[in-house]
Amino acid sequence: MTLRLPADVETWVREKVARGEFSDVDAVIREAMRLLDEREHQLAELRALLQTGLDQLDQREGIPFTPALVAQMRRDAEERFRRGERANPDVEP
Repeated sequence: MTLRLPADVETWVREKVARGEFSDVDAVIREAMRLLDEREHQLAELRALLQTGLDQLDQREGIPFTPALVAQMRRDAEERFRRGERANPDVEP
């Protein structure tokens, strides 16, 4: 197989070989393909996890987001504030 690379990519590959990071151009291409394969597997795993999470959300009963719920949430937050409880810093604005 013969590959034609854009000039900037070819320069980048040759520089890697010249710096001794790889033994030859083929080694650079093999590593690039290995990393691409690894990335594709990671993306497939993430997509599967995301789909699992979405499926679990679809199976749960939701709580209607109503003005009454918002008012209750506000009362609960104000009560916790009066008791001196602080919000989790990860969720504070």
